[in-house]
Amino acid sequence: MRTARIVGPQQRVDERDTPHPRMRRGELGQRLQRLRTTPSSDPFRRIVRANSATDRRNCLTWVLGNTADGAVNPKRVEVPDPAAMSSRIKEVARFFGADVVGIAPLDQAYVYSHRDGGSAARGEKDGEEVNLPHRFAICLGTAGDYNKYRANPSRISDAEYSVGSGLTCVVAFQLAAYIREMGYPAVAHDSGHNDVNPIPLAVMAGLGELGRNGLLINDEYGPGLHLFVVTTDLPLAVDHPVDIAVEDFCQQCKKCARLCPSRSIPFGDKVVYNGVEKWLVNVDSCYRLRAFQHDQCEVCLTCIVTCCYYKRDTWWHTLALRLVLSTPIPLRPAFVKPLLWLDDLIWGKEPHRHVKWLDYDSAYTPPIRPCKVPGCAVHSPGWKAGKGRGRVKQVVTQPK
Repeated sequence: MRTARIVGPQQRVDERDTPHPRMRRGELGQRLQRLRTTPSSDPFRRIVRANSATDRRNCLTWVLGNTADGAVNPKRVEVPDPAAMSSRIKEVARFFGADVVGIAPLDQAYVYSHRDGGSAARGEKDGEEVNLPHRFAICLGTAGDYNKYRANPSRISDAEYSVGSGLTCVVAFQLAAYIREMGYPAVAHDSGHNDVNPIPLAVMAGLGELGRNGLLINDEYGPGLHLFVVTTDLPLAVDHPVDIAVEDFCQQCKKCARLCPSRSIPFGDKVVYNGVEKWLVNVDSCYRLRAFQHDQCEVCLTCIVTCCYYKRDTWWHTLALRLVLSTPIPLRPAFVKPLLWLDDLIWGKEPHRHVKWLDYDSAYTPPIRPCKVPGCAVHSPGWKAGKGRGRVKQVVTQPK
């Protein structure tokens, strides 16, 4: 994997050290902590995020995450051909609503060491050590609506992202139930119950490569996928990592880093973090941005919609990718540069679409509030409000 090479030993991550638990504990600022415990002003957000809801029972992801897994059918289906079963499971997942499906061996490096919180219905406890002996990870992805995403930053893109995440949760829940009815243990790892990190598993399953923005980049949907994982012992044939030239584009493009409103995406080279050589995103400043744009939206999708891979499935987009992939790796930069120039020319250096939907309007511009948290990169000195849509623009020189 060119975009994320494993160069040293990896330690399992404690889920309590991931961003959402840290936000809840106030480690990313009191303002963000208050937003996490205050019902959202937007009803779409309230029905898909339990912490934003007036009543958690109105949140489907919370209901599913706090529902005990069904029993495994004692009458097991025999699997003489794991490859045929893999094809069947992928077809079933697509039937339930998945846009992409891949299968990887369950690498324990990407299973959390301890849980944050736990589902009483599942008999889990806060801080409990995770023991997940399953052999395989079925990685699922569903794509958001292209036009609504391009309304970012707005309540329209926010609603699409939030509701889409909930729908993917349902797909994972149904697939896990289907496998249990076949006589094999299976667990859906969704936003209410998650023991695994989906992105590295999806890379191993061949769904895409890791981008400069820290997200999985798929050849058809770019970074615009909601990812969930179902782990199981059902005998399956695994897929393998792919090369879709993300390394070659991300080395030169840097559009996501240039337009990131919190300066969280690096311009520089990769670093080694937890045994993996990759571009390291500043997660803290990324999440702190939510506290200062909540009048407009709650999730920033700038690094998704600005990505040159995030385009409609058109013939010229497919042709460009095939052209690069058919070129020897040392010669790829010669093709990438003009393609990036065309991307800026056709879709714009700062992609945005003015969308009106229901009573939402993506042209709304709320005030920019400065961040006073010491060391916070969001709206720090050297930044000023840009024209239109409440974006921030840096006035200091960016490294090349």
